[in-house]
Amino acid sequence: MRILHTADWHLGAYLGPYSRIAEQALFLAQLNEIVDDCGAQLVLVAGDIFDTANPSAAAERLFFDAMAGLTARGVAVALIAGNHDSPERLSASSSLTAKLGITTFSRPGVCEIAVGNEVAAIAAMPFISEKRLNEAIFSGGGEQSEADMQKDFSAKVGEIFARQAAFFRADSVNIAMGHFHLRGGEAGGGLERDILLGGSFAVNSADLPAAQYIALGHLHRPQKVGNAHYSGSPLPYSLHERYPKAVFLAEIAAGQEARVEKIVLNCPKPVELWQVKTAAEALARCKIPSNSYVYINITDESALNPHDIKEMHRLKSDIVQIGLAGGESGGEAPIFREKPLTPREEFIDFYSTMKGAIPNDEILAIFGEILTSPEGGDNS
Repeated sequence: MRILHTADWHLGAYLGPYSRIAEQALFLAQLNEIVDDCGAQLVLVAGDIFDTANPSAAAERLFFDAMAGLTARGVAVALIAGNHDSPERLSASSSLTAKLGITTFSRPGVCEIAVGNEVAAIAAMPFISEKRLNEAIFSGGGEQSEADMQKDFSAKVGEIFARQAAFFRADSVNIAMGHFHLRGGEAGGGLERDILLGGSFAVNSADLPAAQYIALGHLHRPQKVGNAHYSGSPLPYSLHERYPKAVFLAEIAAGQEARVEKIVLNCPKPVELWQVKTAAEALARCKIPSNSYVYINITDESALNPHDIKEMHRLKSDIVQIGLAGGESGGEAPIFREKPLTPREEFIDFYSTMKGAIPNDEILAIFGEILTSPEGGDNS
């Protein structure tokens, strides 16, 4: 059985003010190509399908187009909710999508999926709050003992996985899916930081089930941690994700060890950090055409001229941030100026950003009248 593992699509995400929908569509087209090239029969999507619990229509359209593209190829799909997803929203259409061969887990559960002449047995652990985790463990009723209440998050996850592992068979391909931070996993520094990465909500490898392949989501860096794999996100979603993105292909037969291959993805638009000494150097680089998102970090100046900032944006589209002094922060530091802008300068700055042009004399005159009127309150 050939299984393709991906996660953390974050459909509808932005980088600064820039939508990633077009790049996400390119990734999903590449995913279809990989499915065709490697003959994948089952695709696992390990959470954070969407970037928000209330995704845009464009993000949902992209998701359904992706599912249509995969199922049209005869591929089965299993997906779980991540911490960015709404479990209820993700599973709302499951009565329809199930008929297409798509299995959705909004809560911990198990299922069997027929793949050709084989069967995949899946134990799924979508992102789950501690409250819902307790509900899943104590769903049979009765009161929790003091010992039960003192169990840590990892032990509770392990208890559910242990119950699910009883569902595994010797003649099935046994798979576990999860969306959480596995202790020892390396964070990529992006959207994954929304969960506490290193404290009481980390899961220990010892609490994972004895599955042939463990497909995890949440950490954006592709990696193997113990016997588990994080596919990582398909695109760089922050400055700190400037590393190759990937999916994993696992070839597994019942009762045998998985053969796993890492497939590196194309990056349609990389994220770059420009470390420059002066605004003049930044302006010179902005004149060189490039297809990338850019964070500009200027190290040898204490203030920036608003005109230089506008000129950088005019010369180079897709600048995410321009910052001063400071190493790997790469623009996450604020822009410092020697003196604050006047209200007139602030208005020109705002108007230019919104309209893409400098306000004419008539508009400036109207703004001046508003500013000096009793209601406007001239505080300059």
